[in-house]
Amino acid sequence: MAENMQLGIDLGTTNLLVYLGKKGIVFNEPSVIAFDHESGRIVAAGEDAHRMIGKVHSKISVIKPLQNGVISDMKAAKSLLTYVLQKIQNLTTRDLARASAVMCCPSEVTKIERDIMAELAREMGINDIFIEEEIKAGALGANVDIFKSRGIMMVDIGGGTTDVGVLSFGDIVLSRTIRMAGNYIDKEIAKLVKKNERVEIGELTSEKAKVELADLRENAPLVTNRYAGRDIVRGVPKYINISSSDVSQVLNPVFEDIVILIKALLKDTPPELSADIYQNGILLSGGGALIKGVDEFISKRVHVPVRIVSNPLTCVAEGSKYLLKNRGDYLVNPLQL
Repeated sequence: MAENMQLGIDLGTTNLLVYLGKKGIVFNEPSVIAFDHESGRIVAAGEDAHRMIGKVHSKISVIKPLQNGVISDMKAAKSLLTYVLQKIQNLTTRDLARASAVMCCPSEVTKIERDIMAELAREMGINDIFIEEEIKAGALGANVDIFKSRGIMMVDIGGGTTDVGVLSFGDIVLSRTIRMAGNYIDKEIAKLVKKNERVEIGELTSEKAKVELADLRENAPLVTNRYAGRDIVRGVPKYINISSSDVSQVLNPVFEDIVILIKALLKDTPPELSADIYQNGILLSGGGALIKGVDEFISKRVHVPVRIVSNPLTCVAEGSKYLLKNRGDYLVNPLQL
């Protein structure tokens, strides 16, 4: 391995993406890991571990190392990253010691939470580590030049958090974060089904219902799908119908809150930057940007054009390669290096 090996890590609540210099994105799978209870040995990671959620016996623990955008289980997070870098990419401890790495986080995480992320990298043997905001990386990864004297608003609707930020001259001017995003929607769908149908559905099922039925368009067609769960009264398996209208009952309040967050940030944005945002529009990224009609929903309420970036799921990881070039220095435009 070359001595200047570069790593970009988007350690998301839902997905882990790893960018490796000269190779691009080498890993893009769910942030899930499964351990054997007795030995502590890794049974599965990524997509394989994700499929095990809610389906394993007592000898296996399936863990999501991140909650709401921050590390909640240091051991599991370290094991997941180490597994990806050493087992998948065959990187040795010596390779990691020579690496320069950037880890991306929500804009409003605390200093303690940032320190935990840096400590995670150091425990893996990565000494040269710095932390940057996801919205900055996402804008760069979407091929937006944030180094001009032009205001840009980025809205990243992820798994654990929704991040909203205004960027200009290579850095963040204003930002806000709410811990309400994809995973919150999954839980609320499960709660709604339990309340209305007296049936309990699993995490994977509620996520599937969200992906298949989520629609924010005004005159969206009614779609109904069948899903299996457990009758909480009789304790037996049961099929139920979930419609796009049911999912909208959960989606609409969540996205109304996101609109409130965007409006609050626009209210605090300096007038010259506000004019730029109105002219250039608001950029959407993250898994939430894939929901049908989300751009129309937000645009109609904030009266500003909204567009979805071309690579909403990978733009943060792809943007990390630029942050590795300038190490977050707003005076150096990595797009010109």
